[in-house]
Amino acid sequence: MTAAADRPPVRILTVCTGNICRSPYAALSLQHRLDQTRPGAFVVSSAGTHALVGQPVDPGSVALLAEHGVSAGGFRAAMLTEITVSAHDIVLVMTSQHRAHVIEEAPSAFRRVFTIKEFAHRLDVLSSSRSWPVLLATAGAEPGVRGRWRALPRILAVEGASIRRRERDQSVIDPYKRSERTFRKMAAELDAAIDHIVGWESRFAE
Repeated sequence: MTAAADRPPVRILTVCTGNICRSPYAALSLQHRLDQTRPGAFVVSSAGTHALVGQPVDPGSVALLAEHGVSAGGFRAAMLTEITVSAHDIVLVMTSQHRAHVIEEAPSAFRRVFTIKEFAHRLDVLSSSRSWPVLLATAGAEPGVRGRWRALPRILAVEGASIRRRERDQSVIDPYKRSERTFRKMAAELDAAIDHIVGWESRFAE
């Protein structure tokens, strides 16, 4: 049993529209990568604002997940609900429209909802310009994985304004019913964001 296994995991939710292309790719990839970095410390789920409930992952995303050794077996699309949002520490969406939908569904979550590109970009910018131990201490973060992830929304709310002004379009391309090339573009965008997120977590010794 790992040190993290006897503690409540950090719960991350990824959200797109149908919950068969972008958000399951993001969730399954992020879960796979975080399990390698911090086994047992994270549970990553996904949902859709207009989910094709009960459907499996789109074959285009399945093929790209398989290239990374990640299985989509057993996955079924689920509808976003207020209860689902409330059960998660961080919500990572694919577009600003999804963010608006999540906040409409669960207004109390507004500080915990980010586009996945925005979230990754802000972690990267702050990592190159600020001291995370200082930021976490100032935010009153409790020790450990869960403590720092629960503090992240507070930190990004305070530090994010200046970064936000420099951000461009933070949407992940929607490949639904489009070409393999579009699916690969989606995967490249999500893989880059996941690299930053997992890289940020990897900097901390546990």
